[in-house]
Amino acid sequence: MKLILSVPIVAMIACAIAGCGPKVRPSLSMERQQQYGRLAIVCAPGPQANPDYAPMVLKEAQSMISHLKFLEKADCLFDVSVDTASAPPVVDANAVRQYDAVVALVYSYDSGRVYLDFYMTDAKTGEQIWHHKFDTTDPAIKKRLLADGLSVPAIIKKEFYGL
Repeated sequence: MKLILSVPIVAMIACAIAGCGPKVRPSLSMERQQQYGRLAIVCAPGPQANPDYAPMVLKEAQSMISHLKFLEKADCLFDVSVDTASAPPVVDANAVRQYDAVVALVYSYDSGRVYLDFYMTDAKTGEQIWHHKFDTTDPAIKKRLLADGLSVPAIIKKEFYGL
């Protein structure tokens, strides 16, 4: 009996050390859902990246937007100006006026690596509130970006909202 009880305890300790438990406290998750319940997602190329990929990445994210159905509103916005010369990128404030936060997806690639940065900013203040980065080794740039695009809503849900 003692052995049976110790296995779950060892598993919980290992999980806590490895970081597989929730990273966002439930109270913070609830606060974020209330404060940032209307979310826009936009996409733009980083320096020297092909701009043709942006609508493709966003289309993939839009196909999985149901992962964010717990929010009051979540949309992918295709025709929004994003200045990627600075970090965080600057999104056209007029285009996201009806949202609480905007996630700017900025992609780039070089030497067989593909990068997708998530920059979430408060739509009212312009303050960066969260950053997440995908960094993968993959020579198939378009294929990797489309695969990453599919996981965007799930990553936002898990990593920012903690759900």
